[in-house]
Amino acid sequence: MNIIIGISWPFANGELHIGHAASSLPGDVIARYHRLKGDKVILVSGTDCHGTPTEVKALQENKSPKEIVDDCHVSFSKDFKDFGISFDLYNRTDDPYHKEFVQEQFVKYYNNGYLEEKEEEQLYCDHCKLFLADRYIIGICPKCGSEIKGDECEKCGSLLTIDEVKETKCAICGNKASYKKNRNLYFKLSIFQDNIKELLDSKRNDWRGNAVNFTERYLKEGIPDRCASRTLNYGIDIPIDGFKDKKLYGWFENVWGYVTASKKYAEENYLNWEDFWKGENSKIYLVHAKDNILFHTVIFPSLLLATNDNYRLPDKIVSDEYITIEGEKLSKSKGNYITLRHLLNNYPVDVIRYYFSINNPETRDFNFTYEGFINSINGELLGKWGNFVNRTLQFINKSFNGKLNSSNIDSTIEAKLKDLYITVGNDIDNGDTKDGLAKIFDFINYSNKYFDENKPWKLAKEDVIKCEDILYNCCNIIFNINNLLKPYFVETTKKVEEYLNSNISSWNYQKLEKVELSEEINPLFIRYDKKVIDQERELLNKS
Repeated sequence: MNIIIGISWPFANGELHIGHAASSLPGDVIARYHRLKGDKVILVSGTDCHGTPTEVKALQENKSPKEIVDDCHVSFSKDFKDFGISFDLYNRTDDPYHKEFVQEQFVKYYNNGYLEEKEEEQLYCDHCKLFLADRYIIGICPKCGSEIKGDECEKCGSLLTIDEVKETKCAICGNKASYKKNRNLYFKLSIFQDNIKELLDSKRNDWRGNAVNFTERYLKEGIPDRCASRTLNYGIDIPIDGFKDKKLYGWFENVWGYVTASKKYAEENYLNWEDFWKGENSKIYLVHAKDNILFHTVIFPSLLLATNDNYRLPDKIVSDEYITIEGEKLSKSKGNYITLRHLLNNYPVDVIRYYFSINNPETRDFNFTYEGFINSINGELLGKWGNFVNRTLQFINKSFNGKLNSSNIDSTIEAKLKDLYITVGNDIDNGDTKDGLAKIFDFINYSNKYFDENKPWKLAKEDVIKCEDILYNCCNIIFNINNLLKPYFVETTKKVEEYLNSNISSWNYQKLEKVELSEEINPLFIRYDKKVIDQERELLNKS
């Protein structure tokens, strides 16, 4: 099968934070699983270079937008790599390949009547001499009363017209916005209302519940046409006479990044990109947080449909809820956020990946706390998986010089492991990566109980043959559980393979042929002193 996995493109306006970590991780887990299955996988994302958040930051820091973008792209690329996100291509929206492609699509839409010229009153800042688009505008949501940036309320999820936003101000200078006539091109999004409803009805069981609910609400309210051009200095030029002084609106071009990045990768690696985007034996995952649902369930499918070019529409929408920090909403503007880099510099990558996988906000917001984070390392990783691996392998090295003569499999354990591959695989395939990891750790609990109940330390004195049988089965469990953890972990799985001197390279149960351990077995995880919790909280409060 051909698999496309697109992870949402972060704005080039700062560092990656734990919200990016949590929302991107399911995409990587899904990609690693499908590679183990033997599927052809293209995992892509990139830096969103042209959003107004980038331009606002550039103005605030007295830098050019390109300087901001270049710095962010370097840091994003490194952070994602160190976090173990196995992108086949991490691109950027100012890439010439991307620019040329989206310009071609825009011209096609214009020639085919999907774009309409409109002259209208648009918000304008007299102080900054700037038309205000998207994040250049701050105001109050008329439906929930929250402060918002642009035309979408993150708190209640409402998609608004700018006219609906109350108390509008310029995000740069804070002055009250006025109105000035401006001419723009609007994409006729409204004509795809029925198409999106049909898509939603066909994908109810494949999209996250929040994606279904949000999309239903958009449909009920009526999908409005959407401005596709903007009067700004930085962005992708509109190649149409009369509008060459304007740029493509970010919402139009950034979602095309999934196509351009995967298309570019495919061409560079001698693959047929159309097999992925237009073939029947294909599956497309879009992975993001819930503030991006509109763009992935309504806008992107509509853009694909408007090409009249038989693009496959998104099969799986993996849309996370939000993360709060110590009980407060994650907010860059308020300084209430934790960078991914901070965690990577202070903790092993697998403990971070575990914490955000087992607590992934699939159905409800998740509150990140340092107490919960440290306790998960000490109690779950170290106390369960790390303990099972360490005590089993250390005992064999100490009592049997690292070698066992037994290869007698327990049929019940073997059957349970085979079944675990199926159930965990189904969970990951459906985008339920949290449930898959929970099932693995349920089996780890069962394995620790199996070790304790059979008392190998006692059997070593009373019945050596049975003791070796028990220990062999424990090693076989470690062998296969380690393989099941490969979509989730990136470092400790390699260590376990080194300890066992054996590995599995596919998503299938495999019996461990023999037990001949490496001489040096070290703990997979370390225990953290509870003092770390207070130290981290203090740093957070100072930020």
